[in-house]
Amino acid sequence: MAGKDASHESVMSHEKNPASKILARSAGVLGYTLLTLAAMLLFVPMVWMVLSAFSPQSELQRDVPLRGTISALDRDTVLRPERWGGWARTYFTLDNFADPDGRSGLFDVTAMPQNEFRAAPVHRWFFRAWELAAGTPPPDEKGRVIKAARLMLWFENTLFISLLVTILSVLLNGMAGYGFAKFNFWGKKWLFWIVIATIMIPGQVTVIPLFLLFTRGLGWHDSFMAIVLPQLAAPVGIFLMRQYIQSLPGQLEDAARIDGCTEIGIFVRVIIPLSKPILGVWAIFTFIGAWKAFLWPLIITNDQNLYMLEVGLKTLQFNAGPRNIGVVMAAALLASIPMVVVFFLFQKHLTKGLTVGGVKG
Repeated sequence: MAGKDASHESVMSHEKNPASKILARSAGVLGYTLLTLAAMLLFVPMVWMVLSAFSPQSELQRDVPLRGTISALDRDTVLRPERWGGWARTYFTLDNFADPDGRSGLFDVTAMPQNEFRAAPVHRWFFRAWELAAGTPPPDEKGRVIKAARLMLWFENTLFISLLVTILSVLLNGMAGYGFAKFNFWGKKWLFWIVIATIMIPGQVTVIPLFLLFTRGLGWHDSFMAIVLPQLAAPVGIFLMRQYIQSLPGQLEDAARIDGCTEIGIFVRVIIPLSKPILGVWAIFTFIGAWKAFLWPLIITNDQNLYMLEVGLKTLQFNAGPRNIGVVMAAALLASIPMVVVFFLFQKHLTKGLTVGGVKG
């Protein structure tokens, strides 16, 4: 009792010590300050991308795009509202997205015969309904119609592949995790550790074997299947699924078996509904990873109609050159908008995914 009283008194004296409170508060303020500075530093590329996307080419090609002081002419413009339109056109423009002259800009259009427009591979899946709703653009005086830029086609490819990879990856990794968590078979432990060990293998090591397999072995060069299949099985996904499913009570599966449910039925009707948190977390991570895929789609595809956004942006950067950096930044801004939306909508799930692997099994 005496020892407990002494320790209790020391804790109380420590809590009442003003110096310790000031020190703890100062440490907290310093920590938040450092985190804020780090966040601002990481946010600089995003700000630069947005500013470049809406800046005229004349501003982007200056040695010093933003002046430190306002000249007399600019000061007079700011003070006179009737000149605000000219000032805005000098420092703000939408020409990087769609330039009316038809020679530059991201969504600039090219005229083509009407019959070629109907056969063009634009908006083949998701945007076909949008195209039908909007109707075929009317031909001009020369019988030509307006064709959209390739960016929407690349966006369509990326959305289609990301959704397909997400759905199949959740199912396959979920079934693998269910097998490792609830079934007993010979070599189960060693096989699981082999799967975990593959996490340490860099993805670049498997690029050449996969390329030879899909091109020479299967003949799937320039195909969506070659882009999708290597992204389905993931050791991290199997590990997360196994850890979570292993924590579920086995009595539910036994009750389902007594009712005559098969193993597939147990997985579909019992495991999947109970594993929605981890399935949702893995679906978000998989969608983000598939959306940002660059190296493998770049290697396995040569047809620009099959490009994903990341590969298309690199092609656009190469074709536009350093003088059209505003067009490239406009494309990068549009490509990053879906990821920003996904992050803000599922921020809690993304944070939860960092700790879900620590479930005790």
